[in-house]
Amino acid sequence: MIKIGQRNQLVVQEIFPFSYILGETLLDEQADAFEAPKGLASAQTQATLKNTELELEVGQTIDVFIHTDADGSLLASIDSPCIVLDEYKAMVLSGASAHGYFFKWGLEPDLYMPATQAHGQLDIGSTYVLKLTQDKLGKLIGTTKIERFLNEDGSGLKNNQAVSLLIYSQTPLGFKAIVENKYIGLLYKSDLISRVSLGMTIDGFIKHVRDDGKIDLSLQAQNEKARKTLIDAILEDLEAHDGMSTLTDKSAPDEIFARFKVSKAAYKKAIGSLYKARKIRIEKNCLYLQSS
Repeated sequence: MIKIGQRNQLVVQEIFPFSYILGETLLDEQADAFEAPKGLASAQTQATLKNTELELEVGQTIDVFIHTDADGSLLASIDSPCIVLDEYKAMVLSGASAHGYFFKWGLEPDLYMPATQAHGQLDIGSTYVLKLTQDKLGKLIGTTKIERFLNEDGSGLKNNQAVSLLIYSQTPLGFKAIVENKYIGLLYKSDLISRVSLGMTIDGFIKHVRDDGKIDLSLQAQNEKARKTLIDAILEDLEAHDGMSTLTDKSAPDEIFARFKVSKAAYKKAIGSLYKARKIRIEKNCLYLQSS
């Protein structure tokens, strides 16, 4: 069966002046093939490749991306869009109608999202994270109601595991991210080491998987080696500045990142460890290397 929203290897079945009809096999080989119910895109066995400058022959195999027209018929394209089926992607809203919204995705027609699939009010020109999915008839559509597809239980993940993140929402605590195209995770403001924005794709780490399975994220490794490296860097910095530093747990995150390339939360933990080990003295506006 032709896979909608993905690339397919299809065979040229018929040639017309401005298009080609493609299928999985030659027409005479599929005489007994299943006849798709009308309007059910996911069960169709042919796709149309329009307005191509390629010179193809009947029987030739070609690699194409399969998407859907407004009436549900299958379209084939040599090019690939910026998103594939069941993937999440940040996209710019390019247009709207009484019934829905349109996103530029690299193919014609634009990707349609019914108004019922919009999470809140959307503004043309703004960026939104959406999922490419299919409606009941098999047509490709976008949706910004993405959390219903994502898993909040990350109990199968490991602390400090490297993961890919797609930032999709901001909360009072920080930013929500799609983890590995499957899970929901939270990146706390205190763990930011650089500016992030909605729609940004970044590398991150599993900071902690809570008892309820919810995922806390970090932009830096949280293992013992990383903590020891930071502690050593802080001590070296103190020694290089006559045993004193104005960088305390009250300093701005940007100042801390500029010197040590870590989050404020990681820095506070490191100086906390140094304080407990009696290697530093903490005063109101300064840190001091403790005399041995």
